[in-house]
Amino acid sequence: MAIAQNQTITSSMGRWMLYAMAALLIFVGVCFLWISSHLINSRFDNFDAKFYEQQLMRVNGVFEQNNQAFESSLIDYAHWNDTEQFVLGNNPTYIEDNYTSEALDNIQVNGFIITHLDGSVVSAPLVTQAENLVPMPEILWAILQPVIPSLMSPTQTTVTSKIIWHNNVGIMISGVAITNTFKNTPSSGYLFFIRILNESFLNGLRELTLVPFKLIKSSSSPQSISSVVRQNNDGDNQWLAAKSLIGLAAKTQVQGGTHLQAERDLTFNLLLFSVLGLTLISLSGNYWIVHFKVLNRLRIFSRLADQYRQESHSTIRWPIKGHDELDNLAQSLNEFIAEVEVRHEDLHHLAHHDPLTGIGNRRLLQAKLDIYMHQHELTPHFSSTLLLLDLDGFKLLNDGLGHSAGDHILKLIAQRMTSQVRIDDTVVRLGGDEFAILLEGTDPDGAHLFAEHLLKHIAEPFEYEGHKLNLQASIGLAPLKYALSKEDVIRNADLAMYEAKRRGKNQAVVFKINFLDIVSRRMQLEQALREALNEQELDIWYQPIIDARNGGIIGLEALSRWKLCSEFIPPDEFISIAETSGMITKLGQQVFDKVGAALQELRIDYPELQCNVNLSLRQFRDSDLTQDIIDCIDKYHLPPSALHLELTESLIADSETEILPTMQRLVEHGFKFHLDDFGTGYSSLERLKNLPFDTLKIDRSFVVPLGQDDHVMVKNIINIGNELGMNLIAEGVETEIEVHKLLQLGCHQIQGYYFARPMPLDTLKAWLADNNLPQLSAQKSTQHD
Repeated sequence: MAIAQNQTITSSMGRWMLYAMAALLIFVGVCFLWISSHLINSRFDNFDAKFYEQQLMRVNGVFEQNNQAFESSLIDYAHWNDTEQFVLGNNPTYIEDNYTSEALDNIQVNGFIITHLDGSVVSAPLVTQAENLVPMPEILWAILQPVIPSLMSPTQTTVTSKIIWHNNVGIMISGVAITNTFKNTPSSGYLFFIRILNESFLNGLRELTLVPFKLIKSSSSPQSISSVVRQNNDGDNQWLAAKSLIGLAAKTQVQGGTHLQAERDLTFNLLLFSVLGLTLISLSGNYWIVHFKVLNRLRIFSRLADQYRQESHSTIRWPIKGHDELDNLAQSLNEFIAEVEVRHEDLHHLAHHDPLTGIGNRRLLQAKLDIYMHQHELTPHFSSTLLLLDLDGFKLLNDGLGHSAGDHILKLIAQRMTSQVRIDDTVVRLGGDEFAILLEGTDPDGAHLFAEHLLKHIAEPFEYEGHKLNLQASIGLAPLKYALSKEDVIRNADLAMYEAKRRGKNQAVVFKINFLDIVSRRMQLEQALREALNEQELDIWYQPIIDARNGGIIGLEALSRWKLCSEFIPPDEFISIAETSGMITKLGQQVFDKVGAALQELRIDYPELQCNVNLSLRQFRDSDLTQDIIDCIDKYHLPPSALHLELTESLIADSETEILPTMQRLVEHGFKFHLDDFGTGYSSLERLKNLPFDTLKIDRSFVVPLGQDDHVMVKNIINIGNELGMNLIAEGVETEIEVHKLLQLGCHQIQGYYFARPMPLDTLKAWLADNNLPQLSAQKSTQHD
């Protein structure tokens, strides 16, 4: 009876264990299946999304390259002497010679339009059809004509493009102003190229990219906006990806199913098969196999899955112990994870490196600074230094030789920088022509020696397409210190770099704490100057120019003065702020207005009185300077001879080509130019002969030696002026000896404290009345007697 009871208990226990193991296995299997399917689906979906994103990036990249080539061809045709001559009516065979159907097909242009500046067509718009040029269909002209005015700007030297949609077909039209090959003449018209984005054109891009994309209508966006969406249509998973074209009313679209559907199905089948196999083994009563071969393995897998969910950035691998179904699944998952990691590393590299030079970018610098700043917290005596480097004169080379030369120079500089650093140092390009180097374990003194050596290495000459070029740089250095943020370090290096430029460029400067005071004062002065210009609170003082032979007044020089809270701000300081902030144009307009009003009043008693006004390079660049000056003399009923315009020698040396056209237009209107600070810059006799200057102003630095009987430089300058037929004015004259020496050397027109200091308008009126000075015209007081 006892044996039977024991057998019953054993049998009952076995069934209980069988039922318990079956229930446990089913439960664990369901959990494992759910967790694994969730992870697999997520990873496969991420892979599909990245796959379609990469397809769109490839398509949009080809579009951008194609558009750049299209726009480059348009610029080549528009900035061409033959095109300009055709618009001006001097090249009647221009179209037959240059716009053949074969030539347009080669650059994928379907038609073109040439107009005058007022928008009227120079010749009938033409399109290519059946390998012939034919007049543009009226329906196409009706579509394009309303768009053309928005693409027209007489100062436009870059291409403007738009896409117009008609019957679901995109038509791209690009326009640019027509000028000569050297781009130094005013625009004479506009050239527009037309490209029809039909299926034939798109199929060519599809064959090139191997992507079956569509081009659909979209709103224009200045940025590329992309979206990848998974759709479930009757149980069939489909992906719809779209990416807009920058600045154009179109976007590319790719649609398709999951990219790894077979692998996805295989993975799920393997998972399901494994679970079912384990369940059958458990039901067969093979407890120890279930326990040792399955349950323990599942526990490990479950722990790894939990670990991955909690630490998504951790690297895990599914354990493989044999060749069963679970090992097969683990192998598949490991391969999938390895592929995802490789893709992630590729994306990480792209996100942290500059695509042009191959060195790091701003994001990499931020990450390295985070690491180094944390190391400083742990080890306060750890030394590191950040170098911020900006190329001097890079814009001139980039504009003069083209962007390809600029890219070549940037890559060359990156190579030279990389060749000088250690393996643990970090070299990055922050953008444009600005670079940074993070020197690990280097104090500012050692970093300064390195920077001086780097400057010499960068300054070594190099050749580009037959041009022998030199390049220099300015470097700011800032140490990484405890309690400083990475933003503080970058700001400090930036301030030191700008101090290096202020000191004359091509040097390295270590950050000092007083730089912060300079920046704070500059910010306060910039805001106050903006308010002062809005309220027209700046004053104009006048310094007389005297003929020393008879004491007669020849003219005045207008000088800006600014009083802020009882403090006179030095002109050099607030003029520099106005230059860099762009306020110099508004300041210049107010100077013209106040000088014009003063001359209108003063010329009642002194009809021949004239006034010299200083000009800035930004006025040539940022405003219609000619119109501003003409508006001033028209408003106050003054002749052009009443205003003389002064330019410094250093400005001419840096920007002669840029400002010469405006100077010539002003001379044609009757205005005269004075060359200020002559002898302190880099003027040559050839430049003086070619530029339309009427008068040379001798700088005070050459007048002072006259007191020590050193007159060599002044005598040479006077001889140069006489040889070129120019008037001469000596400025900064303060003593009777200097006046006497100048008269002996043949310079009679004097400006300086010896005769009068700069003074406000009311004081000037009283001074003129008290001194009862005769007025002499510039013509009567010539230097050539």
